[in-house]
Amino acid sequence: MTRIPIYFSILLVLFATANWAEARPEPFRVVLDPGHGGSDEGTVFRTSYARIAEKALTLQLARKVARHLRARGYLVTLTRNDDREVALGTRTQIANRLGAQVFISIHMNSSEEARRKDAEGIETYILNSTTDASSKRLARLENSVISGSPAPFGAPAEDRDVALILKDLRLDGNLSSSKRLACSLQEHLVRATSNRANLLRRNRGVKQALFHVLLGADMPSVLVETGFLNSAKDRSFALSMRGQTIASRAIADAVDH
Repeated sequence: MTRIPIYFSILLVLFATANWAEARPEPFRVVLDPGHGGSDEGTVFRTSYARIAEKALTLQLARKVARHLRARGYLVTLTRNDDREVALGTRTQIANRLGAQVFISIHMNSSEEARRKDAEGIETYILNSTTDASSKRLARLENSVISGSPAPFGAPAEDRDVALILKDLRLDGNLSSSKRLACSLQEHLVRATSNRANLLRRNRGVKQALFHVLLGADMPSVLVETGFLNSAKDRSFALSMRGQTIASRAIADAVDH
């Protein structure tokens, strides 16, 4: 008589465990994109005794962000983990192939005039694909890269049209999430790297631009300019261990927010 309740209890536990396993959310994957690499050095700051390339600083920062996020349970992939060149389209292909929830491209800024007083601070970008010129460029990209795979040029025209429409719908659907991510990144980075005296001056805002590296992403995606390489203040901060720790933790906090 006592076996039935025991068996029933076991079945309940097994059922509950199975349902919990099915209900668990999949791990949240973040793809970090250290800007430039290899022969593409990005912006370069030169003096008589130093040469500092953007590609090196973005990789250092991305590695530190990855460590913070992994410590919090995120799955993190870097589009490059060494000094090599990665095609812009390949960067988002990596994120698409992995089914990432977030794509963040990390860069450093530079002003045309080295002595401009406003050449410091942080700005974050989301994709602007609303203009006629950008729509044409987007179409050209999508004709060669659709969801991280080569476009089926041999397929019927209507199939390619459907694929392009679906891609546009994904971009539109991710716009609000990209804005939220961009605002979170901007807020956390500005506050972490500023004091009361220069808080407003360092906040260059969230903007829209046609960055090729964001065009192929099927998930919320942003490009963040973490400072100006030709600003003594920003450069010193980016080169220091303290600065890298503060900035990397701020980016991780923004994703975790």
